[in-house]
Order: sequence, then C-alpha cells, then structure tokens
Amino acid sequence: MTAVDPPTNRPGPGGSPAGSRPAAPDEPSDDGYPRRLLVTTLLAIVAFSSSMTIVSASLPVIADDLDSTEGTLSWAVTGLLLGMAVGTPVMGKLGDILGHRKVFLIGAGALTVGTALCAVAPTAGTFIGFRIFVGLGISATMPTAMALIMASFPVSERPVAMGWFQMAMTGAPVVGLVIGGPAIEAFGWRTVFYALTPLSAFGFVRAWQVIRPSERRTDVSIDWLGAATLGTGTLSVLLALERGSAAGFGDVWFFVLLALGAVAIVSFVVVESRAAEPLLKLRYFRRRNFSGPLVAQPLAQFAYMGGFLIAPILLDYQFGLSVGVIALVLLFRPGAFSVSSPIGGRLAVKLGERLMLLSGSVLMVASMMALAGAALADSLPLVVAGLVFSGVALGISAPSYNTTLADAVDPEDLGIANGMGTTLMNIGMVTGIQAMFVVLGEGRDPGDFATVFVFGGIVAALGIAGALVVRPVDHDDLVAP
Repeated sequence: MTAVDPPTNRPGPGGSPAGSRPAAPDEPSDDGYPRRLLVTTLLAIVAFSSSMTIVSASLPVIADDLDSTEGTLSWAVTGLLLGMAVGTPVMGKLGDILGHRKVFLIGAGALTVGTALCAVAPTAGTFIGFRIFVGLGISATMPTAMALIMASFPVSERPVAMGWFQMAMTGAPVVGLVIGGPAIEAFGWRTVFYALTPLSAFGFVRAWQVIRPSERRTDVSIDWLGAATLGTGTLSVLLALERGSAAGFGDVWFFVLLALGAVAIVSFVVVESRAAEPLLKLRYFRRRNFSGPLVAQPLAQFAYMGGFLIAPILLDYQFGLSVGVIALVLLFRPGAFSVSSPIGGRLAVKLGERLMLLSGSVLMVASMMALAGAALADSLPLVVAGLVFSGVALGISAPSYNTTLADAVDPEDLGIANGMGTTLMNIGMVTGIQAMFVVLGEGRDPGDFATVFVFGGIVAALGIAGALVVRPVDHDDLVAP
C-alpha cells in the first residue's frame, strides 16, 4: 500500500475494515442502535442549527433592542464561527482520547447553557460572548457526533447516514426561520432562545441515556503545544481576513495578523513532525483521499457562503424585493441542500464519493454562473436557479466529504479528522464572505454583481482539482464492522 492510498477502505490484516470500529466481544447485538444514535445526536444539536439563520436574519432587531449596531452584533455570527473554527480540531482530538460520548455530552451541555444565556443577555457584548460560548459547545458536539455515527454504522452505510445527518442540520434552519420569523415579530427575538433552551436540554438528556460509553485511550497524551499553534494560526488568519475586510487589505494589522498566522501554522507543522503523539498525523496529508476533500469542499463553501450573503443585496438593489420576500427566496438554497443530502449519501454508495465531490464542485460553479447571469439579465428565475444549484451542490457532496475523510484515517483518529474537515470548511466560509464582499465593494450595478459571482465561480472551479485527486473506492469491497 502506498502512502497516498486511502488505508481504511479495505479489510485489514485481521479481516476487519481498518476504518471501522470492531465490535466489542461483550457488546450486545442491537441492529437499531445506529439509527437511535443518529436521531439522538441530531436532537442534541438541532437547537444550535435552528438558531443560526434566525440570528443572522434578526441582527437589526437584536441590535435595536440591545442599543447596539448591526456591525457590532455581526460578531455574534462571526465570533461563533471563529469559536467553531479554533475549537473543533482540539475537541475532536479530545473525543478521540477521552471518549466521544464524554466530549459530546460536555458540548451538548454547553449548548444548552449558552442558549439559555442568550435569551437573557442584557447587553450586546454579553450576547456576543454567549454566542461564542455556543460556538465552542458546537465545536465539541459536531466532530464527536460524526465520529460516533461513523463508528456505529458499517463503513458502506456511512454516506447514507451522513446524508440524513446533513439533511437535518440544513433543514433545521429552514424550519427555524419559517417558525421563528413570525414569533420574533409577535413576541420579540428572545422568544426563540426561550423556546430552544428546553429543546436543547431534552436533547442533552436523551444523549446521556442513549449514547453508549466510548473507549478512553489512557496511553495517549494530549498534544497541547500542537493544539495551541493550530488554534493561534487559525484564529490569526481569520481575524486578518476580518480586519482586511473592515479596514482594507493595506492595513498594518492585517499584515501583522497574517504574519502571526503564518508563523503559527509553520510552528504547528514543526511541532507535529516531532511530537510522539501528535494532534494530527501529518502523514495523512499524503493520502489523496484526505487532502483532496480538504481542498474541494472549503473552496465550494467559499462560493456557497459568499454568494449566499451577496444574493440578498442583489435581490434588494436590483429587484426591489422586501425583506420578507427575500427571506422566502433565500429558502430555496437550504431547502435544496436539505432535500438533496440523503440522495447524495445514497448516490455515493452506488456511484462513489469521488463522483459526488466532483459533481458538487461543478454544480457550485454552475450556481455562480447562474447568479451572474441573473444580474446581467435581470432575471429572478435565474436567481432561484442559482440558489437551488448551490444547495444541491453541497447537498450531494457533503456526505461524501465527511465519509471520505473518515475512511482515510485510522479509526482512533475519527474525531480529529472530522474536526479538521469542519475547521477548513469554516475557514472557507469566512474567507468567502470577506473576499466576495471586498470584490463587490460599494458597487451595486448589474455588472458589479456579475463580477463578484464570476469570482466565486472561479474559486469554486479550483476545488475541482481537489475532487479529481480522490481515489475511487469500490463499495463492494467494504466490510461492515
């Protein structure tokens, strides 16, 4: 086996798949446990997913109530993403060492507490702080939830399971927006958090009851230096992008933060190459089925999130739609994502993850071209088509992104693999938002909108290279745990 082969898609020396969790000899047979686990993990984190879109859509209302500005309250979204990006790899590794159940429950508890605190936040600063706390909570639950699911399902069924996982995660914001929007207008923005708190608490209790204990690795220590350098590098790069977008990319602090990020990332590589128990084994990056998805999906997310936040400006300035109508039009994107995710999971089993990743990148390019055409042709149907293409692009590829990464690492590294994947996706999202807003600038003419969407399409097209390097996997050769 070469260094670039995905090592966990084939049976290991003992006959069991190297990428699956071997069943414990004394573990009772329970064919229904994987599905109960899937539902339980989703129930524990659905409150977070539901609140994401609501907070973004309600920033003017929240800012007015807390005597702040939309610019300041935007950190309730950006800060949460930063917390997720920095915390996810570390929490994923902690799950690998301490047990995924334990870390998941800690994160689910933090989500419940953070959601309740958001409901009673007295100031803009405290609200932002509580949302960052929620981001740290989801950084613990997301990678461990995926690791728990992948360890419980047979390897050949992982794409289908992740398809349903992605469906719930993208469908919840749609439901939250449809229900939460009228509730906010009638009773105020705090109502959403009051309603989500008991839901989150119930999910935590069910997770405590349902999720089986995970193996704890007492022979492995936590690479805190590696975690610190990776966290510093990630945070510095994201803050540099934020600073550059706000103050201009010639600002001195942009260069300072960017340089600090570069130094920290180089230091992370040096630390990991020398560590006896590294946070992340650097040899994984030589495996095409690990590095390929880490290129393809973040670049697709770049266009996905950047385009999604530019689209409402286009609908406002060029089509003159009201806020309520714009919200309804934008629902086509997460709706398409949610519906297509289970389909993408099943197609990955039949046709292979490589084709799904490639199709997702190509469709993302098509979505950006449709949106550019919509601006030039003044066509609302083309806007809808672009949003649907974006949703389908990630819907059919996201399950394959997660499972390809998981199948490319050793079973004891499922948490950190999922954590790295989530972090790079967050970096892609934040970078896309900042870069596409910079390209648009103050321009509001059809040509300005077309230019920014073409730019997003070019970046998404670069992700095709990442999809192409992924090695096809014959699912007939996969063995269940």
